[in-house]
Amino acid sequence: MIKANAYGTGAVEVARALEAVDPWGFGVATTAEGAALRRAGVRRPIVVFSPLTAGAADECAKDDLRPVIGDLPGLQLWLGKGDRPFHVEIDTGMGRLGLPWRDRGLLAEAGGLLASAPGWEGIFTHFHSADTDLSSVQAQWHRFMQVMAALPSRQLLVHAANSAAALRGRAFAGDLVRPGIFLYGGAVAEGPPPRTVVRLKAPVVATRRLEAGDTVSYGASWQAPAPTNVATLAIGYADGVLRSLGAGGTVELADAIRPIVGRVTMDFIMVDVGESAVPLGAVATLYGGAISLDAQAAAAGTISYELLTALGTRVPRRYGGTE
Repeated sequence: MIKANAYGTGAVEVARALEAVDPWGFGVATTAEGAALRRAGVRRPIVVFSPLTAGAADECAKDDLRPVIGDLPGLQLWLGKGDRPFHVEIDTGMGRLGLPWRDRGLLAEAGGLLASAPGWEGIFTHFHSADTDLSSVQAQWHRFMQVMAALPSRQLLVHAANSAAALRGRAFAGDLVRPGIFLYGGAVAEGPPPRTVVRLKAPVVATRRLEAGDTVSYGASWQAPAPTNVATLAIGYADGVLRSLGAGGTVELADAIRPIVGRVTMDFIMVDVGESAVPLGAVATLYGGAISLDAQAAAAGTISYELLTALGTRVPRRYGGTE
């Protein structure tokens, strides 16, 4: 899955890197994301995991993208385009998109159309709690199998497992798995620890000496309890540092973990470095070093997905080899 600009890391670059593992294809959320990959020379199958509209159908046909079909109007619309490949989504409990698993009338009507649809390539569902509740995965998989048994028998690509389900073994693997957050260094419950994939860094652009009682940032919400040094980093909420990190976030700087002090601003954050003399140009690591991606997400009161997808466009992405 390389939707949302490959979780903020750069879809084109990630697609090229993943060529080394010979994936079947890639998943995106919008036709624009798929078109950008095509323009960059990506030739593998690309599945667009959003409801099909008339405009999206035209874009899928133009750029050789596989749409996801989750309702009868979308199915009828795409079948009118000929025999181009598509995937069918079954809603087994997510309650978001797809043909509802218990609506037998709707499934029977869809089955009638699918029986003569040469482009029907795949069928899938989406687990809602694979990282926390194995019983829910088993229940959804059972519902999925029931639906598949009721639909026309075809040679299809079956897929359901996200990162969490895939790391539970082969029970829910089907023919394809759809790894997401684990590819980008996010931890998955019940799974092995991920390798570090993303390091977010920022330089020190200013330092100052504060006396006890001096304030930092908007609202003067932080006061120095004693004389200390504060370093200003050239990164802020416009770059993906959530404002909530102004109350509990930390950075790795000058061989120590330093607290973020005061409110996170659009372009800068300030950190308390105590009595350390931190030079201009020193580089702080917000996550991907001594502070993990998931630890920083927890400090922000969110999940690793949000930190990555919040990365702003002005943050330079630099790519290196594997560790």
